[in-house]
Amino acid sequence: MDRGGGKLKICVISSTVFPVPVIGYSGLEHLAWQQAKGLAERGHQVTLIAPDDSHCPNVRVIPTGPPGQHSEEQAYQKYWQFLPYFDATIDHSWQKWSYILKQEGRLKSPVLGVCHAPVNTMLQSLPPIEKPCFVGISQDMADHFKGLFSKEMKVAYNGIDSHDFYKPLGIPRSDRFLFLARFSTVKSPDVCVEVCKRAGKCLDLVGDTKLTGESEFLQSILGTADGKDIRFVGPATRGETVWFFSQSRGFLHLNNRFREPFGLAPVEAQACGNSVLCWNLGAMRETVKHGETGFLVNSVDDAVDVLKSDILDTLDRGRCREWASQFSVDRMISRYEELCEEAIEGGW
Repeated sequence: MDRGGGKLKICVISSTVFPVPVIGYSGLEHLAWQQAKGLAERGHQVTLIAPDDSHCPNVRVIPTGPPGQHSEEQAYQKYWQFLPYFDATIDHSWQKWSYILKQEGRLKSPVLGVCHAPVNTMLQSLPPIEKPCFVGISQDMADHFKGLFSKEMKVAYNGIDSHDFYKPLGIPRSDRFLFLARFSTVKSPDVCVEVCKRAGKCLDLVGDTKLTGESEFLQSILGTADGKDIRFVGPATRGETVWFFSQSRGFLHLNNRFREPFGLAPVEAQACGNSVLCWNLGAMRETVKHGETGFLVNSVDDAVDVLKSDILDTLDRGRCREWASQFSVDRMISRYEELCEEAIEGGW
């Protein structure tokens, strides 16, 4: 393949859920778009696989169908024939259909399968190829992968724009704590509500209500909101989240039912100068500096004690922002460049 003077032909595969860039708030779709954009800015020839109405500067886009109305198998039928022309494919999709061509022996270039959920929920077994390459978004995920499959998983931390976008707005802090995530059981908004009620603190509940498919759970959360101490806000755009991060007293990420693979929101909160109270589980040990940018807790009682003590107010908000800066978009792009080169040279 013609490498074009060291530059690569790279394919980035997003999900079938949202067109990119996403108008509201999202996770992997936003990351896939950032990577495509960033790799193109570095001179690589990039193609992005994403739903209809997607666009990205200086990137070729192959549309796969109406957003949220087609499966990943249907999307695969739109792009599989293009995959052999790339030097490397970065696959952010959930089902990783790109490995089919590897299994069939028709794709010689590497596929980097990025996992955005706990390994045991995404993979029951590895694809039957000689050198499957999977990328985790935290060291905890890589350790989990190795424990399950006795294989190495590469690590590439997610990145946020902490230079121009996620930064303190210079507005006064309120007396209200913040939950910001989708309203699903695994994100534990009910635990945040319980902790704030027991600690006598106020809480804003912000996040998506449509994608979870848990209407009864959502109704139970709505039933706890009184509009004053516990206030339900609902969905917010990515820009609006910066305001919430900047003005809230502290950020709560108490998902005790979910081995957090990375957790964008806690990093975004810290970049906005906000301290974090989170559950001591998964990647939170890597993205939050205990005692400096937040606190890791092992029980609801511990979380209540932290809020009652007001110790989050004593943490240096400048240190929070400094810590979050290591999880930058620029570092993420550099890491994926390294992994693409490593995968090509290793014949994965």
